[in-house]
Amino acid sequence: MELTLHKEQDKVLDSSARFIGVVSGVRGGKTTIGAIWLLNEINQHRLAGKYGDYLICAPTNKILDQSTLPKFKEFFPKDWGIWKEQKSCFELTWFRPGSTEPCRIYVRSMDEPDSIEGMEALAAWADEVGKMKSSAWINMQGRLAITKGRCLLTTTPYVINWFYEDIVKKAKEGDKDYCLITWSSSANPAFPKDEFERAKATLPKAIFERRYLGKWTKLEGLVYAEFDEDIHVIEPFAVPDTWLRFGGLDFGYNNPNALISIAQDPNTNTFYITSEFYQNETLLKTLSEAIKSKRLQYVLADTHDSQLINELNKFHGCGNVKEADKSVTVGIERIRTLLVEERLKFFRGKTTKTIEEIQEYHYRPSTEMGGDSEKPVGKKNHAMDALRYAFSRPLQGLYAQRPANIQRQRYSRRIPQTTEYTGY
Repeated sequence: MELTLHKEQDKVLDSSARFIGVVSGVRGGKTTIGAIWLLNEINQHRLAGKYGDYLICAPTNKILDQSTLPKFKEFFPKDWGIWKEQKSCFELTWFRPGSTEPCRIYVRSMDEPDSIEGMEALAAWADEVGKMKSSAWINMQGRLAITKGRCLLTTTPYVINWFYEDIVKKAKEGDKDYCLITWSSSANPAFPKDEFERAKATLPKAIFERRYLGKWTKLEGLVYAEFDEDIHVIEPFAVPDTWLRFGGLDFGYNNPNALISIAQDPNTNTFYITSEFYQNETLLKTLSEAIKSKRLQYVLADTHDSQLINELNKFHGCGNVKEADKSVTVGIERIRTLLVEERLKFFRGKTTKTIEEIQEYHYRPSTEMGGDSEKPVGKKNHAMDALRYAFSRPLQGLYAQRPANIQRQRYSRRIPQTTEYTGY
């Protein structure tokens, strides 16, 4: 097959790194090079007499079906094997030495990262990894461990999450196992120049830089601009039984139910977000079991669903779910205060969705209709609503003394800074 690649795509095929991160703007050709890279890797192994299985994965079945898999099928040589729909894999025409089982290319959605457990792969291509859970990357490395296989990770920038920490930073720090290759949408000669300029002129700067330049740019108008992953995300530890434990709950059905569990250190008055429950289409019984398992003394929930609060307490034996104060500014101001004073910490690996949301939770840009509002954009905010509800009511003066060595900073923001709250 004769292919004409642009120069940035050529760099991907030329890289000898074990883990290659590819970050590009939309329609920049990252999915195309992902498919070609894996096929090239398979061919090189075959020519060297190295036989085994391979892995293709994407964050959801929707992305697999709409983008990743169709692109791979487009380039897959017809004489190499056949696609098995029921097994969700390609069966290749060659076999492992001494085996009657054909070599396979497994195709998996990583919405359930454990779906790849038990596999052993010679190489893997992970598409749109910026939307995957950190546990997906841990499991992928496990599938490649014995073979010391290579992995190509393609994505558009989303939030500064595990991909940025584990791939981008390591590549920038010079780790020889890691390589980062980035390019903009316009690097693809087929991308219309006038469309690129239209997006540049009409989109908010941060959105344009993420979507079309492939840059890790923070969104403008972040609600919690004080959040710093290096400061506020820590390794988990065993929480003492004597600490206050409470939570926040945002109900959902088609949208996720979000339950945030919090523990308070009475000595430093620091609050630790220890875990999250974040699931769609959840029965109240399942939700009640999650609440009970966390041993929370109380949970503050969305008052809009007072009937659900009543059912959790009366029919599912919770008894500790109470109505939150739905004032948006009150909860936000308290959380911002705790971030500024470094008294709000998130357990790494236990609060993935919460950390993702806090880095995208933003006000509508003033350039948009209805923008410059004190109310955040109501999208991807389920964990943020749960967090806000949890801090919506004061702790009745408990442990209200702030650490003496921390001075509260003032930030020029849309939310008034004049109110002092007790209990935090």
